Amino acid sequence: MKNLIYSPALLCVILLIASCRKNEAIQPRNGLNKTDSVSSVGQPTQRNCDSAQIIHYVLSNSTGINSFVITFSGPQDYTFSFPAKGSKTVALKSGTYYVQIPPTGDYSAHSFSLRGRPYVKAPGARYENVKVNPCSVELQAEIN
Repeated sequence: MKNLIYSPALLCVILLIASCRKNEAIQPRNGLNKTDSVSSVGQPTQRNCDSAQIIHYVLSNSTGINSFVITFSGPQDYTFSFPAKGSKTVALKSGTYYVQIPPTGDYSAHSFSLRGRPYVKAPGARYENVKVNPCSVELQAEIN
């Protein structure tokens, strides 16, 4: 009777040992330390922040007034016209600028904004130390 009880257990151990290759349980498997596409989903992607790039800046206007201009004074000076309604994209060189949107039309107060900065409610607006580069958040000027 004792032989019948131990035989199935002994047989299971022998089959288990025979089915495993030598040192299989302790060898590292290839690819386990690599990240997969699922684990990298929530990670931010790197942006190209090369300051030599030409920067695309969006000018938006919802007032219907077509005489608003914006000037960038810095490494190079630029003056652009806002569209009367809607938006347009302009190009400028990376750098730190003094930005001015002078009063226009009837000089009534409007809301001015550079993305990442608070709105200004006035006839015109001025902003100092505006960093324009591929990784800045201030890549849009708005008039309401």
